[in-house]
Amino acid sequence: MKHLLAAICACLVLGLVAVGCGGDDDSSNNDSASSDTATEQTSATTEKQASGGGAATGKPVAVEIVDIDFDPQAATVKKGVTVKWTNTGKLPHTVTKEDGPGPDFDSGTLQPGDTYEETFTTPGEIAYHCTIHSGQDGSITVQ
Repeated sequence: MKHLLAAICACLVLGLVAVGCGGDDDSSNNDSASSDTATEQTSATTEKQASGGGAATGKPVAVEIVDIDFDPQAATVKKGVTVKWTNTGKLPHTVTKEDGPGPDFDSGTLQPGDTYEETFTTPGEIAYHCTIHSGQDGSITVQ
C-alpha cells in the first residue's frame, strides 16, 4: 500500500512540474513574438519619420494599447506630428505625461476602442504612463 501511495504522489509531483514548465515556455515565446512585433513597428515608425511620414501626410503616428503595454513602447516623431493612441485591448487605460518638455497631457480613461491624440511641438523626450496600470509606460522622442 505504501508503494502505491508513493507512486501516486510521484506522478502528481511530476505532472505539476510538467505543467509549470510548459507555461513558462509559452510565455517566453509570446514575449519574444511581441518584442519582435514592437521592434518591427518601431522601425516602421522610424522609417515613416525619416521619409517625412506623419508630418508630410498629415497622418498621426499610431500607438496601440494592448493588454498592459504601449506598442510601440518608444516612438520618434518630428516636431508638429500627432501621435494617436488606440485602446485595442480589453482593459481601460490612460495616457498621462510623466516628464519631459512641452505641456502636460492626460487622456482620461480610455475604454476599449477609444482613441486619444496629442500633437508634439517641443523637441525632447517625453515620458508617459498609464495611471491605472503601474509599470505600463512609454516615451515619445520629438526631433
